[in-house]
Amino acid sequence: MAFSLSLNAQNQKQADREFKKALEYINTYNEEAAIQRLNRSLGYDSIYPNSLLALAEIYYNTKSNTLSKEEYLSLSYKYYLKLVEHHPDFDPVAHVRVGDYHLKEYNVDKAEHHYYYALERLSPNRHRTSIEHIQHNIKNLAFVRHAINNPVEFEPINLGASINTEHSEYFPALIADESSLVFTRLTPNPDKTNRRSPYFEDFYISHKKDGEWTRSENMPPPFNSDVNEGALTLSPDGREAYFARCNAKDGYGSCDIYVSIRKGDKWSQPKNLGPKVNSPYWDTQPSMASDGRTLFFVSNREGGHGKSDIWYTYKNDNGEWSEAVNLGPTINTLGQEMFPFIHPSNTTLYFSSDHHIGMGGQDIFYSKIVDGRFTEPTNIGYPINTSSDETSFIVSPSGKYALFSSDIEGGMGDRDLYTFSLYEEAQPTPIVYMKGRVLDNETNSPVEAEFEIKDLETNRVIAGTISDAETGDYLLVLPMGGSYALNSKADNYLFHSENFELKQKGLESYEKDIYLSPIDTGSSVVLNNIFYATNSAELLPESKPELETLLAMLKNNPSIKIEVSGHTDNTGIAENNMLLSRQRAMSVVGYLLENGISPSRLVPKGYGQEKPIDSNETEEGKARNRRTEFKILEK
Repeated sequence: MAFSLSLNAQNQKQADREFKKALEYINTYNEEAAIQRLNRSLGYDSIYPNSLLALAEIYYNTKSNTLSKEEYLSLSYKYYLKLVEHHPDFDPVAHVRVGDYHLKEYNVDKAEHHYYYALERLSPNRHRTSIEHIQHNIKNLAFVRHAINNPVEFEPINLGASINTEHSEYFPALIADESSLVFTRLTPNPDKTNRRSPYFEDFYISHKKDGEWTRSENMPPPFNSDVNEGALTLSPDGREAYFARCNAKDGYGSCDIYVSIRKGDKWSQPKNLGPKVNSPYWDTQPSMASDGRTLFFVSNREGGHGKSDIWYTYKNDNGEWSEAVNLGPTINTLGQEMFPFIHPSNTTLYFSSDHHIGMGGQDIFYSKIVDGRFTEPTNIGYPINTSSDETSFIVSPSGKYALFSSDIEGGMGDRDLYTFSLYEEAQPTPIVYMKGRVLDNETNSPVEAEFEIKDLETNRVIAGTISDAETGDYLLVLPMGGSYALNSKADNYLFHSENFELKQKGLESYEKDIYLSPIDTGSSVVLNNIFYATNSAELLPESKPELETLLAMLKNNPSIKIEVSGHTDNTGIAENNMLLSRQRAMSVVGYLLENGISPSRLVPKGYGQEKPIDSNETEEGKARNRRTEFKILEK
């Protein structure tokens, strides 16, 4: 026994000597030499606590790219576990790390044991951050218990060899009719003389034909460049692309957000969104709302709530972006909020967070938009979320399925793109995509026109786009079940307006061509979105957007003189109808006069039931005959 004790003491001295030499290397940031000395120390004493802790900390905090983050964490946990097993009171922070390890393994009871063991021994003054970390993860433990016992539906399907490769694919984006998929791929750099990194990110695109995705190809110029691009989002019609570009010459920070606009088959040169949106920091992962004006993105700039937050900016009628605004504490936390995706219905925001209560790591959450406000985020559930990082999550415009990037075992490469049917509770409001062409009603030639659609109940703009100048094509996304007012306008043309409902169950698309009349003497427009109280000339509040459009047209064309006319159906006494129609025309003229239009440019006229444009034998025909319109008298 004496010999054994003497030998053990000698081994401890050797272990201690090697540890002290390792410390010298640690202090000079020579981790490789330090690891060699620490392993020699453990060769003398396999449970020497200082060396166990040092190795655990080195692997836990390493920034090396030799192994993956998960592989380094696995190495560190091996030493933390051995330390707390043989020297439980040596370092209470080691119990925090071991608790994290068991949480990742869903071993809730063991994680809870180590967290509480550490809490009893940590100093509030020295270990405030660790204590806050434990308190947060104890809440996560309760969620993990519930989530594992109540799994959600999840059957991921790999998108296949047309999309995925041996490399990493992530950041998927779909256009509204789900016919094109754009994503980011990380590939080794074959030409190290022209790139700044051994790896680079570029965009790829695939199209759906006969229900299958075509083999992906590089996005056309000018998207991919000699710097990294990633996280592309498309407007619902696929004609505007917003994306992050890093370390560019015209950038304001490490990564900035750019836009490129497609006309016909050609994309414009990417344009930096400018200093109101971008900052000297990291700005990335944009997501465009279907109104065509609101852009969500991620930034670690000053003024946020945590390490990275979700922000948004709004494009005004002049095409200028507003100062970026933080999305607020309902969504953002002390941790990292990333990968925002606003569904085309504008009813649900999906994002990833490592601080909202979840499974650990980056979990996917969703927040509904109710009365213009975000609801408290909901964890999308297990096994969609795991203890690893779940990112790059989007939901199809139909709302029926989701796409995401994962390194699930059995994939084709580092990270692959997958799809799965999304369970009902997490689905957004169904959408209908509206599409067609805008044409000159005299020549049938394509017209580049602005579209704006408002919800008649809330008077909020919910969708907007610009038709293609070369083809006249347009595409909009609208939530199912609403009543809407459409307004379309173009330079040198009279605007077009109408209202409609999308309440037919199972409706997926609504196709309509729009014909615009050139501004010319004798041209007329029915003001379909002017509304009155029943049997009255009182303008209802829903009429204001249409009135403002008419007002803007008159101000932009100061030489125009118009007749504003009121019309009725044939119900009732003709004389009463004539009077009502004139009074309604006067109400519209009154609004224009109050807002600065000269009375010499306005002629009110009531025609009663004298000029129907449809049959009065049906309710639909009568509704069309009850109208207000204007006609150009002088150009």
